[in-house]
Amino acid sequence: MRYLKICAAATGLAALAMPGRLFAQASQQQSTAPAPTRAGSTRDNRASGFMLGVHSVGIPGLEIGGGEGQNGAFNTTFGAGAGVTLGWGFNSVFSAFTSLDLAKQNTAPSDSPEGSWGLAHMELGARASLPLGATATIPYVTASYGGRALAAQATFEDGEKTDVSLSGHYFGLGAGIEHAFSRTMAVDAGVDVGFGKFSHVKVGGDETTDDVDPTRSIRMRLGVTWRPKRGTLQ
Repeated sequence: MRYLKICAAATGLAALAMPGRLFAQASQQQSTAPAPTRAGSTRDNRASGFMLGVHSVGIPGLEIGGGEGQNGAFNTTFGAGAGVTLGWGFNSVFSAFTSLDLAKQNTAPSDSPEGSWGLAHMELGARASLPLGATATIPYVTASYGGRALAAQATFEDGEKTDVSLSGHYFGLGAGIEHAFSRTMAVDAGVDVGFGKFSHVKVGGDETTDDVDPTRSIRMRLGVTWRPKRGTLQ
């Protein structure tokens, strides 16, 4: 009889202790289980929403020629400047942007007219982020369409000084890489190549449209980008 009472008591204690053991095992499993990663949500959030960028720009010299009445090609030298970009990301891949930058270039030696030229690019474009690398580093490609202009108070061979401007539309292709160094800020570096004609010419008060050769412009950019809705870095 005493043996049966002892067995019954042991069984009761084991039944009372079982829920506690199960709860402790569940807690231990939860504490040792790996935390779910947010890489996917980070990639979805990082490139979406509003963005503002500022950048420096370097542009090799241009070659403009082939127009009616021009004596050979007109060339400029390498110049540097700055610009600003506004954009909106629709999702983790696609975004739209508008950009404006201005650089200074001089007339190439032995070319005329002489002057310190302001070269402006203004464009609307689309950007596609590539699913490569870490979430903090995103390569991308761009396509854009816009206008560019080259203007200065130029000095001709006879010593006359006149306001001169050349302008036209262009189509651009580019590529770059953006690396985030905080939750909202990133370094952005890239290169763009523009194809088009400086077909609209204005000398003093006279304006003409010339059938000039296409001019290629290369822009090298380095700047910073601010995205207020950037996700957590991984």
